[in-house]
Amino acid sequence: MKKDKSLARRIYILIAVMGIWGAAIGTRLYFLHVVHSADYRQRAERQQQRMLDVSPRRGIIYDRNGNELAASIKVDSVFAVPEEIKNPNTVAKTLAALTGIPKEELLQKFDSGKSFAWIKRKLTATEAAAIQKARLPGIYFQKEDRRYYPKRDLAAHVLGYVNIDDQGMAGLEYKYNESVKGDSGRIVMMTDARGRRFQTVQQAPAPGANLITTIDENIQYIIEKELQAGMARTRAKGMSIVAMDPRSGEILGMANYPTFNPNEYTRYSPTNWINRALSHVYEPGSTFKIATAAAALEEKLTTPDEVIDCQMGSIILYGHRIGDAHRYGLLSVKEIMQNSSNVGMIKLGLRIGDERFATYIDRLGFGRPTNIDLPGEERGLTKPASRWSKISIGAISMGQEIGVTSLQILSMVSAVANGGILYRPYVVKRVQDPLQGVISETEPRGLRVISEGTARQLQDMLEVVVTDGTAKDSKLDGYRAAGKTGTAQKIDEHGRYGSHKYVASFVGYAPASNPSLALIVVIDEPAGAYYGAQIAAPIFKKIAEQVLRYKSVAPDVPSYAPEYKVDEKPKREPLVGPRPATTGPVELVSLNVVPGFNPRSVPDAPELGDIPIPDFHGKSLRQVTEECLKAGLRLQSIGSGAAVQQLPLPGTSVRAGSRVRVRFSSKVERR
Repeated sequence: MKKDKSLARRIYILIAVMGIWGAAIGTRLYFLHVVHSADYRQRAERQQQRMLDVSPRRGIIYDRNGNELAASIKVDSVFAVPEEIKNPNTVAKTLAALTGIPKEELLQKFDSGKSFAWIKRKLTATEAAAIQKARLPGIYFQKEDRRYYPKRDLAAHVLGYVNIDDQGMAGLEYKYNESVKGDSGRIVMMTDARGRRFQTVQQAPAPGANLITTIDENIQYIIEKELQAGMARTRAKGMSIVAMDPRSGEILGMANYPTFNPNEYTRYSPTNWINRALSHVYEPGSTFKIATAAAALEEKLTTPDEVIDCQMGSIILYGHRIGDAHRYGLLSVKEIMQNSSNVGMIKLGLRIGDERFATYIDRLGFGRPTNIDLPGEERGLTKPASRWSKISIGAISMGQEIGVTSLQILSMVSAVANGGILYRPYVVKRVQDPLQGVISETEPRGLRVISEGTARQLQDMLEVVVTDGTAKDSKLDGYRAAGKTGTAQKIDEHGRYGSHKYVASFVGYAPASNPSLALIVVIDEPAGAYYGAQIAAPIFKKIAEQVLRYKSVAPDVPSYAPEYKVDEKPKREPLVGPRPATTGPVELVSLNVVPGFNPRSVPDAPELGDIPIPDFHGKSLRQVTEECLKAGLRLQSIGSGAAVQQLPLPGTSVRAGSRVRVRFSSKVERR
């Protein structure tokens, strides 16, 4: 009996112990699988998986003719898996020599406790080859996209630039970053207990949308070429030039100095990145007299033929004497504009009155952004009429006591050119997804600000400024032009108008009979000559003549007959194939076809004419562009480097304004 009781007690004790042990295990399992399951699952994934985000390919930015202005190319980035690096000192020393990164910085990355660490992103081809050759343990490569601007500094302020993470930081790259950047992908690397990779899973990134802009790369090149020449002549602090289609608000070209190469933007001062056409606020001087005349004419307070006494070039306004550059007596309103009389304009301003003039200043787009689709635009500097002093009406009438941007003045003059519609300027025509098609398309948006009758009167007045007034140096060969010069003193550090710092400008449009180009030239602090008529008007002339001929705009001067030099026997032979006959239809021949260079994709086949196509083989984009401009041809470029193929072939005779398509490559074929 005693033995039975002892055995039973032992059994109960064993059962109790097993029960307690089972409860402990159950409790532990409950905490592992229920309470802390998420935490342990994440820890396991971190040990077994390494995830790497893959940046998507940014969309391409095109000019209006389909030429690439910004694209993305595949490059190598190098990263480290610290757990696989057995000898950090040796690896760090080797990488430091190959990448230029300090050894101490590399050791910190290896000892960060992370399972992944970037070493250097977006390597050059030389750096990548050297690191691959070193065969360092725990060091791997990942392909990434790097933004590339094939035309270098062309349209730099319009395009902007991106940082190392492919985020847009200026220009269109910033404004349309959400559309262009695409969606990131992901690479998941599976590892075993020893940290060795055995499987890789990749989720492909989605590319960004493409931008089709209103910029014409050939017009942009013309503008930048003349801007550089103007800077060399004037030795100015800065300059901005903007070209617009006055009938729609499309920006055809926009250039500034100083400038930069967006491929290497970090090498430049941040001041070079500023788009002066949008951000430089200045007193416009006499170009603002267009607004004064527009308000007076629209309110029926005067007519172009009304004669006003300009008091021999001097007027006293509330104790302040204001004078003209010349002593004028009786002048018609048209002659006041023609000779840019301050006294005459002040008298018109006094008729308009403070409140009414302030209303027209706002209506014509001053004191508020134009809402162009580019970042960094300033609104200008204006004051409500309630804050004007007694002489403000006189100062503003001639372009003082008001701050404007180049684009605001250009928009106002475009409204005059097109008959009274103030259009919103824009740069991007379409946003187009490579898979989904067109996401958005910009249509011209305008608001009537003056009547057609007032616009016609101003058009006539501004044309006389060019033919017989202060802007004779802007008169074009073969085309009627209209415009206005401006010269404004800058305010010094003491708040007074200085005698040595000026802003010279010219704004105008052409052809006057049917405007298709509006253009403004603003020169900040030129050295030497400083009148807008002397230095800005000639730049307008050179640019406008080239652009109108490039666009094949018919001359509107009846007596104008352009002369072309015809080389009937071209010295150079065609790139490939026999020279096409000039007595029949022009055949676009392409032997040794390059992918993406399809003769059928040429937008418009050239007609027979008297302009021989030059041989562009081996020449740079700049050289080809200059030759096309001299010959009156329209260039469509593909790629970068030196010319390797062209259509039509060298020696083909075509009409002026015909399009030539040239492919460029870094590898030039020998012939």
